[in-house]
Amino acid sequence: MHDRLGWTGAARDSLQHWKQWSRFAADARADGLDRALVCGMGGSSLAPRVLAQSFHADTLSVLDSTDPAAVLDAERSHPLARTLFLIVSKSGSTVETLAAYHYFAARVPRNQFVAVTDPGSALERLAAAEGFRATFEHPADVGGRYAALTVVGMLPAALAGIDGETLLERAGQTDVADARRLGQAIETQASVGRDKLALQPPATVAGLASWIEQLVAESSGKDDKGVIPLVDAREVDGADVQSVREFSADPLDLGREFLRWEYATWELCERLGVNAFDQPNVEEAKVLARAELARSAEPSASPPLPPTLSTAELRSLARAGDYLAILAYLPPRPGIESALQRVRTAWGRALNVVTTVGFGPRYLHSTGQLHKGGPNTGLFLVLTMDPTHDLEIPEMGTTFGRLERAQAIGDIRALLARGRRVSHVHLSDVRELEKLAIHP
Repeated sequence: MHDRLGWTGAARDSLQHWKQWSRFAADARADGLDRALVCGMGGSSLAPRVLAQSFHADTLSVLDSTDPAAVLDAERSHPLARTLFLIVSKSGSTVETLAAYHYFAARVPRNQFVAVTDPGSALERLAAAEGFRATFEHPADVGGRYAALTVVGMLPAALAGIDGETLLERAGQTDVADARRLGQAIETQASVGRDKLALQPPATVAGLASWIEQLVAESSGKDDKGVIPLVDAREVDGADVQSVREFSADPLDLGREFLRWEYATWELCERLGVNAFDQPNVEEAKVLARAELARSAEPSASPPLPPTLSTAELRSLARAGDYLAILAYLPPRPGIESALQRVRTAWGRALNVVTTVGFGPRYLHSTGQLHKGGPNTGLFLVLTMDPTHDLEIPEMGTTFGRLERAQAIGDIRALLARGRRVSHVHLSDVRELEKLAIHP
C-alpha cells in the first residue's frame, strides 16, 4: 500500500525527467505529430486542460467525454495522421479512456499512441502488446488528482512547447506553511457554515478553478462532510460562501498554484477528519453504469428510468444552505455551455442558492464523490438528450451514446440510493435549455 504522498516531491522528480520528455516531444514533432490529444478523465485530463488554456497552446487538446459529439469534435479538429494520442489512466481500466483508445486505434497506427499508467496495469500490457510509441510510468504513490506536476501534466506541457522547467522550478519554491494556512482558513470558515468555496482566479489562469474544483470536491466530500467548490460563481456574497481571490496571474506560476492547493486540500481534509486520498463513493456510479450498459445490450426493451422528482418538486425542496448542481450529459460545446450558464443563473436566483454546472461524464471524476459522499445539501438537475449522431466503439460492443446514457442513469441511481434530491429531464432538443432558463 503506497502512502500517496509522492506528489510532495513531484516538482523535484519531474525536473529530473524534463529533458527526456522534451526530447520525446521534439522527436514526435520531427515525425510530423504536431498535435497532442490527451484522452483521460479527472486528474488525468484537468491539468493538461489548464495548461493548454493558460498558455494558449492550440497544439494540445483534451478529450474527457463519452458524448459522441465531443468525440467527433476531437476527431475533426486536427488531421488524425498528425495527432499523437496520450492514453492516460492511472488504474489502466478507465472505461471512457479505453473507449477513446479503441475508437482512434481503428483509425490511426499504434505508433501514434502513448500510454501513461501505473506499472503492471492492463493499459501497460495493452500498450506493450499493441506496440505503442511509448509507455510512461504514472507514479504509484501519487493519486490521479494530485498528479499535475508528474508526467500526467508535464509530458503534455513538453508536447505543447511550454517552459516546464521554469514552471517546475517555481513549484519547488512553494511556501508549504502558507499553503497549509490556506487549508486551515478554508476549514475554519466551513466549520461556521461557510462551506461553499468561490474560486476566483484571474482571467489568465481561469481554468485553474476547474482543477481546484476536482481536488477539493473529491478529496473532502465524504463521510457526509466536505466543501463545495464554485467555479464561475455568480453568488459570492452569501452567508454560506467564502471566496479565494489570491492567485498568481502568471501561467508560469501554475506549478506553484498546483502544489499550494494540494497542500491546502490535504490540510483541509486533515481538519475535517477525512482521508484526502480516497474516493469511496465513485465506484458506486461506475458499478451501476456497467449494469445499465449490460441491460441496454439485451434484445428486450430498455429498462425504465428510475423515478425522480419533477422540476417543480425539486424546486420546492430547496432549503437555506443548499446548492444546485446541474449535471448535463450534453455535447460540451461553447454554445451549450453558455445556455447552461443561463439556466444556472435563473435557477440560482429563483431558489436563492449557490449553483454549479458539470458536464457528464466528466463530473463523475471530479465532483461526483462530493455529490454522493458529502453533505446532503445538493439539489441535482440531471439533463440528458439523445445524440444526433452516435458512434460505434470498436472492441467494446456498444456505442458512445449508449455508454453516455448508461453513465447518466447509473449516477442517477447512485444519487437516489444516497437519498439525494434528484430531477431528471430528457431533452428532445438543446433549444429546450432556453425554456429551463426562462421558467426555472
